[in-house]
Amino acid sequence: MESNITFPKGFLWGNTISSYQIEKMNDKTNWDLWQKKGHIRDGTSLSILNNMNMNLFNEIIEVSKVSGYNSLSFSFEWAKIYPEMNFINYKKLESYKNFIIKLKKNKIEPIVILNYYTLPIWFEEKGGFSKEKNFKFFIEYVETILNYIGDIVDYYITFFEPDKYIKKTFEEKSFPQSKNNDTEKKDAIIKNFYDLHKDIYFLIKKNNKYSKISFTKNITYDEFDFRKNNLSKYLDFISISYDGNRVYDTSKPVQKDDIGKNINPDVILEYLLKIKSLDKPILILSTGIADENDIYRATFLIKVLTNVYKALKKNVKVFGFHHKTIFDLFEWEYGFSAKYGLYELDYENSKIHIRSSGKIYSNIINNNGIPSYLEKYTQ
Repeated sequence: MESNITFPKGFLWGNTISSYQIEKMNDKTNWDLWQKKGHIRDGTSLSILNNMNMNLFNEIIEVSKVSGYNSLSFSFEWAKIYPEMNFINYKKLESYKNFIIKLKKNKIEPIVILNYYTLPIWFEEKGGFSKEKNFKFFIEYVETILNYIGDIVDYYITFFEPDKYIKKTFEEKSFPQSKNNDTEKKDAIIKNFYDLHKDIYFLIKKNNKYSKISFTKNITYDEFDFRKNNLSKYLDFISISYDGNRVYDTSKPVQKDDIGKNINPDVILEYLLKIKSLDKPILILSTGIADENDIYRATFLIKVLTNVYKALKKNVKVFGFHHKTIFDLFEWEYGFSAKYGLYELDYENSKIHIRSSGKIYSNIINNNGIPSYLEKYTQ
């Protein structure tokens, strides 16, 4: 490992969260119903948040300031803004806007994710993204958001991991199921994600031609390809994520995280080199492992960032890295049992404790690089 690895000036450092993971349930989201029907593996639900005496949005800002994060990817929750088809919750919109204003005041670059897995129940009942005629509802939702924050946000992600959403919904059946989730509609939904992304791209550009827009591909899955359907033409930057499972070289021993996923930091370098020819700036939007005892996270993090540095040396235009995630959160089908946080979140006592890996990540950020004294984590 090279000593004193340094990243480019202005490199974006931060974390990624879904607002759904840190807000109380409102019984208007398909994931609310999915939890209540008992489909979460550890039996937990977001109802845990009802007993907390802290605002996690405020905590994110405070932790970001202390740790030196200069950016944050977070989602708007569609079902909180449009709990019903013809009703807009302007109070919720205002709260998201105020959060963005606070981020910018503290020199934290907001990257807004427009859809992060969840759907309003009313939208899912209409067939969700499987029907082209439903595009208008998502477009209206985005227009409403742009009217509020279009002049203060520069970066947008249209869809976060639509490939993972497809896989978990139609094949693994671990994401919310509905009468519209038959496998015959899988290919139609993939095409619709491509088409709808393009529609939203033009909509955002119409609002602000300087906006930078992408969608996030999880590199474990093959459902989406940046080269298909001229997609790269409608991306101002490439956004990727990795949280385990894909392993290219099966001859090497493979580490597993707490939920049994294969984790291989070398996958990041291999994929970055694969997409270099697209000649686009690249943001690694979400990368982390489930590691409750914080045994492997620091090593994984440093190895991944070393690979990012190697890619930069080969002229791959990576401009930022976001960890998954700040706190231990509700991790979808795994509930609260999958611990991805740099900070441990004590829901019963409303307390936050930084893990050793959180301190190491902060040290890396404050140095804008990997100091030589962290070499031991790669042994």
